[in-house]
Amino acid sequence: MCGFLGFGFKEFYRSSLLPPDLFSYTFDYSHVDGIGRARQRAIEPRLGGQTFRADAVGPIIEFGNLASIGDISILRSMNCFDDGSRRGLFDALIGGDDRWIQPDAKCGLISGHGLICDQKLNSFKIDAHKAALASNFGKTAALLIAAMGELVGNIIDHSQAKHTGLAVFLSREGVFEFVVADRGIGALASLKNCSDYAVLEDEGTALSEMIESGVSRFGRNVGHGNGFRPIFEKLADMTGQLRFRSGDAALTLDGRFGDKVSRQLSQKPRVSGFFSSVVCRTTNSS
Repeated sequence: MCGFLGFGFKEFYRSSLLPPDLFSYTFDYSHVDGIGRARQRAIEPRLGGQTFRADAVGPIIEFGNLASIGDISILRSMNCFDDGSRRGLFDALIGGDDRWIQPDAKCGLISGHGLICDQKLNSFKIDAHKAALASNFGKTAALLIAAMGELVGNIIDHSQAKHTGLAVFLSREGVFEFVVADRGIGALASLKNCSDYAVLEDEGTALSEMIESGVSRFGRNVGHGNGFRPIFEKLADMTGQLRFRSGDAALTLDGRFGDKVSRQLSQKPRVSGFFSSVVCRTTNSS
């Protein structure tokens, strides 16, 4: 099984900081944050037997990267999510599939050795591109897949644990989401491998540095680290939301409101490795 798959849905089923009646709604990052904070304080709040809708894949994958979470395999015998909530994706994660595509081609996964196999990765990108086109992104579909490829390359070049890498896409009318994550050394440790960034002291600063042009563990302006910037420059056009996680920090960028991208750095429950989520919308989608 791919080393990324560190979910602990036994604990998830038993824990939450929020009232039980809230959990009949969409599972989102606020739930991930609440559960992660509780686990860090050794608190086991109750879920109350509620079920969840997994409208997005990002919160599920980030939940799996929480440093305080354990094994995903128990999910097979549980009913945390309703029947329509990514059952095939969950089964692929549990089974350690290195490549999986949903029958309707709207969701796909590649992980572990599949991620570092050029043939499988290229085939996965083709499937993702077709899904983005089907979601009415037109010419911008290619930009989305290029951005996903840059983040996958980040795993291969910088994580020191490329076998733990994972990429997922999910499409629906007017919305395209992709997630790229690993259980490697994270942004801070990666950048500190280079003397240019030896003075960095925290994960939040490392995430902020990471998104600037020309920044990578190979040093400044040496031909690496230039691929992230186009993602951000196009956010306003695609009303996008980005979330980056490393250690105890989260960097979010939101282009849904107006022409300027809102940027926020905050402290969160600790995750293992590096996590990134990109959700983009066409201008006429909700």
